[in-house]
Amino acid sequence: MAEDHSEPPEIVPAAQKPKRPAVSRKAVVGQLWRAAKRQLDAHEDHLADLPKGSTASEADAKALATLARTVRELVAIEEPQAGKRDKQTDELSAADGLRHVAQLRQELARRLEALAAEEAGEGAQEAGGDGAA
Repeated sequence: MAEDHSEPPEIVPAAQKPKRPAVSRKAVVGQLWRAAKRQLDAHEDHLADLPKGSTASEADAKALATLARTVRELVAIEEPQAGKRDKQTDELSAADGLRHVAQLRQELARRLEALAAEEAGEGAQEAGGDGAA
């Protein structure tokens, strides 16, 4: 066999897709809501065009069920976002957290002192007593 000293063929990279800018979650959900609204409007128009006395077909019922499921899922997608927003505003900053801890400590110390004073007062009453038995 004769040796082949030819160079291996060059590997040509596959055509790269142009990068699209990142789309926010809110924008995607908004587009989905608009698409669902368009579908619902088209379905309502179709039902309005049916002759009087006729009923919707099984295909119409399936389309409506799909739209209902889509709306339910879109609502579920948006709910966690609302929960996150509320949760973020409920959380304390580091300084607020330390201030809150200091206030809790002061309140605890005040209550402990009140309990100690109350017990000391009861102990003094028992020790002094009125002498009646």
